[in-house]
Amino acid sequence: MKRNIITISREHCTGGLDIARKVAQDLNIPFYDKELITMAAKESGLSEESIAAVEKRHSASLLYSLYTMGGDLPLNDQVYIIQSNIVSQLAEKGPCVIVGRCADYVLRDRPDVLKVFLHATMDFRKKFALAAGDFAPGTEDRIMELSIQKEDKRRASYYNYYTQNRWGEAQYYDMCLNAALGIDACAKLIEEAAQLEG
Repeated sequence: MKRNIITISREHCTGGLDIARKVAQDLNIPFYDKELITMAAKESGLSEESIAAVEKRHSASLLYSLYTMGGDLPLNDQVYIIQSNIVSQLAEKGPCVIVGRCADYVLRDRPDVLKVFLHATMDFRKKFALAAGDFAPGTEDRIMELSIQKEDKRRASYYNYYTQNRWGEAQYYDMCLNAALGIDACAKLIEEAAQLEG
């Protein structure tokens, strides 16, 4: 069976979105990233800004979640559940590329999913961030590094909280690619892997 649904997780400032878009464009299949925020907002009745803000954090602790089980689930958990349901619905519709949102974990039982993780050295990521305009030229290396590490920590914290896996650990993905190979090379490798009969 070919792996027509591609999930892409990535370290911050690796160009993962560019790679994901290229894969979707080359394969002529839908691409979902921020679109999931819009869909979750429509389904929940919350604003897109609220959904985006909730994505930036997770519930304080398991004890907090257990404490609130008598009432409504914390908003963070509600948004995770809504987005997970949307990810599952999109996968049911057919081939697509989904970025982040624990999609690799949400779709873990489907045999038609290719789970990809993109990483790169810190030097590559700082250069990428400067080229993307995330930092002003002349920004200290240490400031850039701390900012990038902070976003990685947030992503790992969210992923590790909502899944039974560990963010970025190779055993939980079908492919781990160094983004320094370049957008075209990474996209081609992902596309080729997706076409293999598994």
